[in-house]
Amino acid sequence: MKRFSAILTILLAVSLSLFAGGSSESSAASEPKVPVNPTGFPIVNEPLTMTVFGIRDANQANWDEVFVLQKYEEMTGIHMDYQEVPDQGKEENKNLLFASNDLPDIFLRPVFTQNELTRYGIESGQLMPLNDLIDQYMPNFKALMEADPGIKQAITSADGNIYALPQIDVSNTGKIDFKQWINKDWLEALGLEMPTNIDELVEVLRAFKTQDPNGNGKADEIPLGFREIGSIFQTLGSAYGLHYMFAQPVNIEDGQVHFWLQDEAFKEYLMLLNQLYEEGLLWSDFYKRDLPAWRSNLANALFGVFYMPYSDVFVNVEDQMTVLLPVEGPAGGPYDGEVFWASSKTGVETTAFAFALSNTCSNPEAACRWVDYFYSPEGSLFFRYGIEGETFYFDENGYPQMNEDIANDERGFMTALGEICLVPGGNLPCLITSQTEGLVASNLTKEVAAAMLPYTDEALVPPSFTPEENEEVLMISQDLNTYRDQAASRFIVGEWSFDMWDEYCSTLDQIGLPRLEEIYQQAYDRTLAN
Repeated sequence: MKRFSAILTILLAVSLSLFAGGSSESSAASEPKVPVNPTGFPIVNEPLTMTVFGIRDANQANWDEVFVLQKYEEMTGIHMDYQEVPDQGKEENKNLLFASNDLPDIFLRPVFTQNELTRYGIESGQLMPLNDLIDQYMPNFKALMEADPGIKQAITSADGNIYALPQIDVSNTGKIDFKQWINKDWLEALGLEMPTNIDELVEVLRAFKTQDPNGNGKADEIPLGFREIGSIFQTLGSAYGLHYMFAQPVNIEDGQVHFWLQDEAFKEYLMLLNQLYEEGLLWSDFYKRDLPAWRSNLANALFGVFYMPYSDVFVNVEDQMTVLLPVEGPAGGPYDGEVFWASSKTGVETTAFAFALSNTCSNPEAACRWVDYFYSPEGSLFFRYGIEGETFYFDENGYPQMNEDIANDERGFMTALGEICLVPGGNLPCLITSQTEGLVASNLTKEVAAAMLPYTDEALVPPSFTPEENEEVLMISQDLNTYRDQAASRFIVGEWSFDMWDEYCSTLDQIGLPRLEEIYQQAYDRTLAN
């Protein structure tokens, strides 16, 4: 632990009152509250049980069997009654839970969206405001907000309250979502140069398809791979000037928010993808979200160019891969010479919030002290790696590494890791630093991220909506996103001719795209423009 360098120095002393600050009037009054120690461990000296609802990733063990959570119960003195549900059907489970109003004390990895925070925080009041609790009981998280005011801006709802806490990633790798990878072994086998624009990229993809770069005598190479239809909106479209602000298909120019789904540039991009599909250069199942097939193709090095945040799924063949820097648009076109990468992140995960309290939480002070440790460098190390000597060790450079029996488990690393911690699946209430990102970010992933970072946009957090705006955004976005994805897929695979473009644009208008843009502009002007 001595070699683990802290990135933050907490220059504040918090004096805690056992019963004051942040507790809800609806907290359980029939039982005396267990006093909370102001600092250190244990958090409580008397038995305390709290109920926890969360979404369990497929790679995670049952939460009451997870090593880190078991050890943390011993450290804190708090027993958590975990009532997690599987990822499949999570939205229905959340909806039923709030409809019944039979709420747990704590939401851990609830993957709450901003819209859900508005609905269950501002509108129904079923989530507890955390502002005062953070100020009094969460010195680590408070220090992060003071060091980076953008964190508070990102998580504050339109009514001024904070209803949930995010995962915070201050590593370079975490500042880019999808990275652009290319199979360098295939380039070398065919004597090809690294492509620098769209035209050169297409020629490389054609060579990958026809010249057997993996040398196995089979036509099994897949030149270009997207994991799902959603990833097309924040990756290769960069070459056509298509940015991805607020985690939306949005450009911002001179303070104007613009959804580009009807733009000629997007049409040209879809026409390129259609061309690639027709030539057999694009993975034919990109729109099916067939994750097992996707992972199998990655693990068997069958993709030539592809998009992934990390290399954990193809770590067994990552030595064949390298970074493909953002490419320019078509030669002679309006985006010739413009190079940037749209898939950037703020490091504050606001698309899937990680921790919240219900308005009936029996001991908010204890719950906040429980989670705050994970926002410290030491707590991040524990939460992600476990205990030195038992689950991990420090290498010669001072970086933590999982023990060999975990790293090389025959069931797969993520399955083994899911018995140690909750990291598989992500969206956790913790800090990720350059020290602790290595659990899923290999050295190669770090190198790829560092190479692409200079090309990224300045990421912007989504603006906060009022309840009225939120209701409209929800209503429009649900239908619009479904139609957008279906339409893009049909254009790409050729089910729709581009003669239908005007009809497509008209349908977006009817669904409410102009009004959605107007709402985003209002919220942007109110909360982010200055």
